[in-house]
Amino acid sequence: IKTAAPLFFQILDSLRHQRLLSPTSLIDALPPQNVTKVNVCTASGDLPNSYCKNLSETWFIPGKSPIKVSSLHRPMHLDNTTGLALCNKSDNSHEEVFEFWDADMLRLFREAGMPRRTPPTLPAQCSNNQTTTLAPQISSPLRGVVYTLKLSRQLAKNETIALKANSTLSLKLFWFADNALIGEVESGKALAWQPQKSGVYVLRAVDSNGLADSREVQVEFVP
Repeated sequence: IKTAAPLFFQILDSLRHQRLLSPTSLIDALPPQNVTKVNVCTASGDLPNSYCKNLSETWFIPGKSPIKVSSLHRPMHLDNTTGLALCNKSDNSHEEVFEFWDADMLRLFREAGMPRRTPPTLPAQCSNNQTTTLAPQISSPLRGVVYTLKLSRQLAKNETIALKANSTLSLKLFWFADNALIGEVESGKALAWQPQKSGVYVLRAVDSNGLADSREVQVEFVP
């Protein structure tokens, strides 16, 4: 998205400017027989859920194109008097649909001069079942990867693993390795972690509401 797509459009613009791209070559081209068009959620590009109202038509390749249903748009119950978020619907509440972008996308929107409306924070007493989809999402370290660190660099305190997660509801995340606190960092930013020995660690990213994401990571030291 950040590199290949801009380069692709620059190439097309250059070909068109040099009159090397025939307009009819694109208009007359027919798609393969197994390719069809489907409606997707315009904002996320995934298949729309019931809360995404703005749809766009795009090409779909059976067995190849992703079939993930968009979870960007989600409903929340707000108190009619205070405007604060509620755990459940009440006689004095109404439902509003919010876009749940991660911290990286929110930052990009702000830098582009298009800030997005952020969802309100849920009360701490909300059950985990209702807030599971709002928990932090770990993006680094990766699943199923063995992280190999050079012992010489580790002793020199140069060898670290980047811990990164995005949270919708919290600006700050607390990282744990097994039961030990590693440190705290802003949502969407990386925290440098230096394991002390080889082994399998359970890493957890916990937000200020107590919601968490976890994953196992295997670390091996080599000379």
